[in-house]
Amino acid sequence: MLRVVFFGNSEGVFSNRHFAALRDAGCELAAVVDVPPARRTTTNSRAATGWGFTATARAHGIPVLEPAQPNSPEFVETMRALRPDLYLAVGYLNRLGGDLLAVPRLLAANFHASLLPAYRGLHPVFWALRAGERWAGLTVHVLDAGLDTGDILYQVRLRTRRDDSVDSLYDRIMDRSVELVGRLVRDAGAGRLRRRPQGAEGVSYFSSVSEEDFRLDWRRDAEQLRRWISTTPGRCFCDVAGERINFAEAELVAGASAAPGTLVRIGRTRCTVAAGRGALSLGRIRTKDGDLTAAAWCRKLGLRAGERLGEYGATHFIS
Repeated sequence: MLRVVFFGNSEGVFSNRHFAALRDAGCELAAVVDVPPARRTTTNSRAATGWGFTATARAHGIPVLEPAQPNSPEFVETMRALRPDLYLAVGYLNRLGGDLLAVPRLLAANFHASLLPAYRGLHPVFWALRAGERWAGLTVHVLDAGLDTGDILYQVRLRTRRDDSVDSLYDRIMDRSVELVGRLVRDAGAGRLRRRPQGAEGVSYFSSVSEEDFRLDWRRDAEQLRRWISTTPGRCFCDVAGERINFAEAELVAGASAAPGTLVRIGRTRCTVAAGRGALSLGRIRTKDGDLTAAAWCRKLGLRAGERLGEYGATHFIS
């Protein structure tokens, strides 16, 4: 029976679903490795605090490790003492160095939610949806000294949908990829893993998500703004009259001959805002006082059609 060390992020659904599959994969869990609490970030809105894999591991007497510096000589020695056959990483946020990767008897494998070599790095589902990719998926690859550059072991591919969010696309990716956990353990144990190098074409790298990535610029195309709001509902925002407004839902509508950021129409529940090309019909929004319809928010502030919110999330109205 293979001895496996699992690396993940206990706040992420991505890590936890694959860990659940690992527990049923017919292997011995030598330890689990989590990122320190301060680094447990995710673009999936459904954080798993309270039921993550570390809680499960502790309940079953499996060692739980949370190294701040996983490539330190001390941690490498800790791993050597565990005598693992296989590392399995899913959503782990630290890079593993050469000394650490040399520890497992067979190999170290990583589950990365993109069709490598595209979208190497952090938050691949978020960035793929932001870019409007028609295809997404997951790659199981060998961990090496590069950033998501190792040989491909398995890959699943699926179409994105127009209204996909990070959550909905991750759900479909995980539905297809969790069975690869057991397959990886079986194939590794039987010595039948097939590796193929990543191609040289289509390589891209992405990094952390910042607050400014969610600020809406009304000068952008309406379809791009709609896609951004759909990707992370309730996260995209602009600052209006000194208050941050987050947008949870938007639809593309026919364009209007108005400057970007202009309130074209205020209806019963929705309002329409002109963009750089086209316009958006805005539905639910989130304010410091709670959720409102966009039209109710406009009426609350006394806004009228023809007023502008500004071209780049301006903090005041332009009449």
